[in-house]
Amino acid sequence: MMRIFDLRRYSREACARWWRGRFSTKTDTFVGRIFKHLRRIYRCIWMIEHRLGLLEPAVLTWIVSSWIEQATLERTPLVSVILPTRNRSGLLRRAIGSVYVQIYNNWEIVLVDDGSVDDTPAVVEQLRNDLGENRLQSFRISPSGVSAARNYALGRARGEFITYLDDDNVMHSLWLKAVVWSFLQRPEVDVIYGGMISDDIRHGKSRAGNDFPSYFLRPFDPQRLVESNLADMGQLAHRRGLPEAYFDESLRTMVDWDLLLRLTREKPPLVIPAVACFYSTRALDRLSANPPRERDVARVLEKARRLFR
Repeated sequence: MMRIFDLRRYSREACARWWRGRFSTKTDTFVGRIFKHLRRIYRCIWMIEHRLGLLEPAVLTWIVSSWIEQATLERTPLVSVILPTRNRSGLLRRAIGSVYVQIYNNWEIVLVDDGSVDDTPAVVEQLRNDLGENRLQSFRISPSGVSAARNYALGRARGEFITYLDDDNVMHSLWLKAVVWSFLQRPEVDVIYGGMISDDIRHGKSRAGNDFPSYFLRPFDPQRLVESNLADMGQLAHRRGLPEAYFDESLRTMVDWDLLLRLTREKPPLVIPAVACFYSTRALDRLSANPPRERDVARVLEKARRLFR
């Protein structure tokens, strides 16, 4: 790579020749070499800025999370965790265990079994005995879909604030305290979302990835939200009883996107620099991998453009 003093020498000579009007093929060579190395420098600067930009949300998340962890809350309202499940008995203990180890202690899980045919009912009964009825409300409905299961749970949630957890994901141990702290700090806010760590985003897209986990915390942009989702289900939280806090039962996928569109139509959410959940792309029978996904994407896009016309 050209040394800096070489670059300066070529620049001075090229500028002097241009000033004297004595450009030549040799000068053109000097200028070409200058611009060649300038392009390299600018590319290096761009790469550094890009990587720093990726680090900024992670650094901010560490700072804010460290503060929330030691913060004293003015009060400790009940938080409901909505957890639908179907035929995932092998994953339920891990998901529920991530709620059990929360730093914030005043929570309840509202679990709805959407007609499982495996040993999920037995596992739920044992977990209910272990946690107690006040901690784990459990219901079983006939197979109706994940949106119907969540709506059923919302109707029975007792918490002041609502959070969500899918049975194949894990909640970060600080998330519920971050939710309560944020709502208490900002009483005018109705909806919040935090960050997500995904095990391997390439695996989620191609089923053949082998990458490191990635952190996602997308800034809120209503125009971008009309075109694509900004937060997974496990990243969302809202106050109980909001008129738009329900799920479209005709959708099998993209329900988090559809929900966020409606919840933020009138006023923006608060984006919290805190990890909400660990997102898994490797569980079997994932809804986002099923054929209705493309159909549901088209439907939500149509609804979004109609809402924000």
